[in-house]
Amino acid sequence: MAKRIMIAVVGAGIGSLAGLLVSFLGAGNVALVAGAVVGAAVPLIWRGSPGR
Repeated sequence: MAKRIMIAVVGAGIGSLAGLLVSFLGAGNVALVAGAVVGAAVPLIWRGSPGR
């Protein structure tokens, strides 16, 4: 379980960095939050249910 939380936190950080790039291109601060949410959710969805 700790690995999944760590993956979500790291994914959120990487996603917010990508959102920062989009924010500089003119999308606003919403891009930071959206990037963090997508970055945290995608790795967890991609890996599937625990114990797989």
